[in-house]
Amino acid sequence: MMKLFLRLSKSLLPYWLPLALGILAMLLFTVSNVALVYMVTPVMKTLFRPESGTIETVRAEREESYNEDSLIERWKFKFQEKVEPFVYKETKVKTLANFCLLLIIIMFCKNFFLYWQTVLTNTALQGIMNDHRKRLFEHIHRLSLAFFDKQRAGEIISRIVSDVQTMQDSISVSVADLIRDPLSLVIYYVILLFIDWRLTLVITVLLPIIAFLMGVINKHLRRYTTKSQEFMADSVSVLQETISGIRVVKAFDMGRFELKKFSRYADEYLRNMMKMIRVRRLAGPFNEVIATAMAVAILWFAGRKVIYGEGLLPESFMQYVIVLFLIMQPVKTFSNQIARINTGLAAASRVFQLLDTPPIIYDSPSAVDIENIVEGISFEGVSFMYESSDDWALKDIDLEIKKGEIVALVGPSGAGKSTLVDLIPRFYDPTEGKITIDSIDIRDIKISSLRSIMGIVTQEVILFNDTIRANIAYGREDWPEEQIIAAAEAANAWDFIQRLPNKLDSVIGDRGVRLSGGERQRLAIARAILKNPQILIFDEATSSLDTESERLVQEAIDRLMEGRTAVVIAHRLSTIVNSHKIVVLAKGRIAEVGSHDELIARGGLYRSLYETQFEGM
Repeated sequence: MMKLFLRLSKSLLPYWLPLALGILAMLLFTVSNVALVYMVTPVMKTLFRPESGTIETVRAEREESYNEDSLIERWKFKFQEKVEPFVYKETKVKTLANFCLLLIIIMFCKNFFLYWQTVLTNTALQGIMNDHRKRLFEHIHRLSLAFFDKQRAGEIISRIVSDVQTMQDSISVSVADLIRDPLSLVIYYVILLFIDWRLTLVITVLLPIIAFLMGVINKHLRRYTTKSQEFMADSVSVLQETISGIRVVKAFDMGRFELKKFSRYADEYLRNMMKMIRVRRLAGPFNEVIATAMAVAILWFAGRKVIYGEGLLPESFMQYVIVLFLIMQPVKTFSNQIARINTGLAAASRVFQLLDTPPIIYDSPSAVDIENIVEGISFEGVSFMYESSDDWALKDIDLEIKKGEIVALVGPSGAGKSTLVDLIPRFYDPTEGKITIDSIDIRDIKISSLRSIMGIVTQEVILFNDTIRANIAYGREDWPEEQIIAAAEAANAWDFIQRLPNKLDSVIGDRGVRLSGGERQRLAIARAILKNPQILIFDEATSSLDTESERLVQEAIDRLMEGRTAVVIAHRLSTIVNSHKIVVLAKGRIAEVGSHDELIARGGLYRSLYETQFEGM
C-alpha cells in the first residue's frame, strides 16, 4: 500500500504549485475553525459573568491564574497576551459588538479558504488522474500484439475506464480531506492540551487501539475492492464481446445466453460491492462511537469537578467539550477517507500492473531510420512460435523478395501465411533467424520508420466511426482534399462517395456499418493508396461480393500493387497468376516457390490447391 501511495505521490510534482496553495488554504481554513472555537470562552465570559468581559478584567484574571512552572501555561499566557487586545474592548457592549464583527469576518474567511482549497487541490488531483489515463492509453499502444493475444479487450477497457475512474473518484476526493482532517486533528489536539493537558493525555492512551482496529478494517476493504474491480472487468469484457458480435448473437438467438453470462459477473460484482460497503461504512460509526464514549466519560468525570469548583472554569470546560466533539468529525471523516483511499489504491494497483507491463517489441539503442527500399526483403532461417503454443507457427523460412516484386502467399488454412506477413512490420519478432530490408535486420530499424514505408490492408476491413475523409487520411489532418479525392478515385471509391449526402464528410458508423462490404474494402484500399507505401502487405478479403463490386475491388487492388513491393495473402486467382512469385506454405514451412505455370507443371501442393479452389473460376 505504501509503495503504491508513494508512486502516486510522485505524480504530484508537476502540480506542486496548486497543491501547495491548496494545502495553505486548508491550513487557513483550519485556523478559521479554531478561531470560532476560541470565541466560545470570550462570549461566555461577556454574557454570563458580570465581573468579566473587558480587557482590564481579562488581563487581571490571566495574571492571577498564571502558573510559571508549567511550560504549557507559559505558552498559553503568551498566546492570550497577544490575542486578547483583538477580542476584548474597554466595555462589555464594545466587546460584544467586536465579537459580532469578528464572527462575520471569521465565517467569511472560513468559507473563502474552503472554496479555494477545493478548487486548487482538485486542479492538481484531477490533472494527475488525467495524466495517468493518457499514460495508460499511450502505453497500450507501445505493447506488442502478443499482449493483446493474451488479454481480453474488455479487460483492457476496464483498466482505462473503470479502474482509472475509481482512482479518480476515491483519491481525488479523499486526498484533500486526508490532508485537512489530520491537520484539524493536530490543531484541535493542541487546543485540548492547552485547556487541560492531564485530561487530554488520558484520551491519547486509547488512540493505538483505534489505529489497530482501523488497520484490520482497511485490510479487508482492499481485498474486496480488488475482487470487485476484477468482476467489473469481466462484465465489461462480456459487454464488449456481445456488442461487437451482436449480429451473431441475434442470428443464433443467444440473447438469453449472453444475459446469463453477463448476470453471473454482475451478481458477483454486486456481492463484493456490498461486502466492501459494509466494511467501509463500519469505519465511520466505529470511530464515532468510540469518540462519543470518550467524550461522555470526560463530560461525566470532568463535569463533576466543575460543579464542585475543583476543575476548569465553566467557560473553559465548555470550550474543552466543544473542541472534543468537534474533533469527532475529522476522526470520522478521516477514517472514511482512509477507506476510500484503499478503494482507490486497489484500482491503482491494477492500473500500475498494466503500466508496468514491458513492451516486447521496442527500438534497439542503435536503431536507424529507413527512407527507401533499394534491394528488398529477406527472410533468413526464420522460425516463430506463439507464446501460448508449443508448436512452430513458422519453421526455417528462407525467402527473398526483391524490390518491386509481387509475392503471393497461398496455402491451406493454418499454414502460417498471416504469421509470416505479421513479422515484416514487427508485430512480432522471429523466435529464430532474422528478417532484413536492404541487408539491415529490421530489429535495428526504428519501428516508426519501418512502418512508415509500409501500407497494410487486412482481410477484416477496420474503419472508424468517423467521416470518410478522416478514414482515408487516417491520423493526418493536413492531407490536401485533392489527394484524398485522387486516392478515392484510384480505389474506385469516389463514385459512391459522391452519392452520399455529405460526400467526404459523411460519417460511416462503427466499423463502417453504413457501407456495403465492397465499399468498405475500397475505402481501406484508398487509405493505403494515400499513404503511398513502398512495401504493401495485403490480405485479400474472402467475403463474397457481387460481380460489379468484385470488379471494382480487383481494379483497385491492381492499382494499389502497381510499382510496389507487395506481399499478398492471395484468395483471387487473378492476383495469384499476375504475381511475380508464388510461395506455397504448408504447416509453417515453405512447400513450393515459383510462378503459376511452373507450380502447375510440378504437380505439387499448389496444383492441388488450384484444382480444388480456383479451377473453373
